[in-house]
Amino acid sequence: MEGDSRMNPTDLRVEADAPSAWRTAAAIMAQAIEAGVAATGAAVIAVSGGETPRGLHRLLVQPPWADTIPWERLHVFWVDERLVPYEDPASNFGAALADWIDRLPRPPAGLYPVPVGLPPEAAAERYARDLLRHFGPGTEPIFDLVVLGIGDDGHTASLFPGHPVLDERACWTAAVKGGVPDVWRVTLTYPVLNRARQALFLVTGAGKADVVGRVLSGTDPALPAARVRPASGQVTWVLDTGAAERIERYEAGLRKA
Repeated sequence: MEGDSRMNPTDLRVEADAPSAWRTAAAIMAQAIEAGVAATGAAVIAVSGGETPRGLHRLLVQPPWADTIPWERLHVFWVDERLVPYEDPASNFGAALADWIDRLPRPPAGLYPVPVGLPPEAAAERYARDLLRHFGPGTEPIFDLVVLGIGDDGHTASLFPGHPVLDERACWTAAVKGGVPDVWRVTLTYPVLNRARQALFLVTGAGKADVVGRVLSGTDPALPAARVRPASGQVTWVLDTGAAERIERYEAGLRKA
């Protein structure tokens, strides 16, 4: 499921600045939601936290997205979550409520935050049961869209370099300790991420240029972000010019192909 870390050039979009990247990501999100609704009557996405996604989230409550996306047919899960109270500034769910969910003209059909009031392993097991309950017994979770970021070390979701969870092939969720802040987290694993219909990496800022270049060049396929390769889906990278500064090697490889 992980496959070649290089991508078709149509999956790479470089925008002039962060606001432009947010707008492109919002358009991709809207298209994925509309496709899910058209296919099954409802769409299911998983979103991330962090500063870059917050720019996207704040855009969603503005026209045209607030008025045209069928929010009432959307189910929202979280790619990962820190096990802190929802009112804590580090909470991805709490930030999403403040940035867009509580400000939408129509509430989503379902919200599925990670249960943070449990021990880590119990929280991961409960979240797996939430996935099972939503998608149904005997089925595998297939998201219409997962929105991801990337850390300076190449992590995505709460899948950190060298962690044993990178080799998980069965469990849909895992409890992980690490990152900044160094707290317990619950994360979706590759068995879920690599079944998504579309994985969207949204990355902005020159500080991420080195790691983006390493992933897109294929020179470091062991990086967690490079291992997100949906078996039957698409990976799309949306970058601003800062984050795209070091993708020349990737583009050169495409020219030779």
